[in-house]
Amino acid sequence: MSNKNLLIKENLCIMSKSKKLFRNIKPLLKVAIPFILLSLSVFAKAEKLISPLSVEDVKALIPQIESVETSLSNIKIESELWGETKTNLSDPCEPWKRTPIYISSTAWFKYPPSTKGRVDVHKHVLEWQEGIAQYINESYSLGFDGHYGRTANHTFGHSGTTYSSKKGEILTDAPKNLGTSWCNTFTGRRFSLHFFFNNDLEISSFSKFLREVTSVNVVKHNAFEFNLVEFQGAECVKIDSILDRNIAHVTYWLDVSHGFALRGYELVNVHKDGSELLVSRITVSKLKEVEAGLWWPIEAFAESGPLKPENTYKRLVYRTLNVVANNPNFNENVFTIDFPNGYLIDDQITGKRYRVGEDPNAPENQ
Repeated sequence: MSNKNLLIKENLCIMSKSKKLFRNIKPLLKVAIPFILLSLSVFAKAEKLISPLSVEDVKALIPQIESVETSLSNIKIESELWGETKTNLSDPCEPWKRTPIYISSTAWFKYPPSTKGRVDVHKHVLEWQEGIAQYINESYSLGFDGHYGRTANHTFGHSGTTYSSKKGEILTDAPKNLGTSWCNTFTGRRFSLHFFFNNDLEISSFSKFLREVTSVNVVKHNAFEFNLVEFQGAECVKIDSILDRNIAHVTYWLDVSHGFALRGYELVNVHKDGSELLVSRITVSKLKEVEAGLWWPIEAFAESGPLKPENTYKRLVYRTLNVVANNPNFNENVFTIDFPNGYLIDDQITGKRYRVGEDPNAPENQ
């Protein structure tokens, strides 16, 4: 495989990861569909070129970005997210209309990504596709202590009725839902410098990503373009993939004066006729300095558009309610979920099923 083909493969790997993000959300929210060209032109007006950046300019930024990334040790996030719709994106007078889709959660994570994490979902209202009701609501917990995973299903409801689930699992690895793009969205990780790449083992951080895109093999193919721009009122480094733009490309905006925090992201597919359709858009509108030089997104938007003209545009609105980073008294026991009495546990490590509060070695629990 030639270097150019390998580079294309690496580029598309990044884009494929982002496409998978929206495929994961689709069964829940039906939002994984591209924007029309109009929305691209509107978004483009939000930035103004300040000056081009050379590869050496970008390389000089990498140690600074890495320093910010590694300054995060642990974080606790209390947040909420809801859905909104709009029929005409180009009409500034039409307000976004809120939908019943809603989620509130408390999350704890360690850095680097994919090490330890826990999410307690207090309320999760989502569209349903299995005929029970238009919307269902549930509450649950997901945890991974670095060795084993645990899940706990607390409640499930629809049509105004809520039931107690009282089920749990002990897993040999992290719960799959803990690493999904949907979980990353409602906990805020998807909007952050530190967790954006999350479970991508090849490109686990922005500093590593920038080392790749400024490497000799990539630079000689003119695969990326770098500029300093004013974006959403902030001075940002814009990283734009330009190799094989007739297929797809990605763009990132990192806020220079706010610890290189992520301020924007786009994944664009290109049709055979040359028209561009936006697959994914992220805009971070507000940041909070949770420690000196360390910024966390406290307001962000993830947008998508209709496949058919008669359908509505949709967006997810994220809000951080409270965030604490680098707590010196952080207790890592939080990553191990304690099951309440009466929960039916499926222990995949021992192969046993039992109820908490009863003897797991009793014959009926084997």
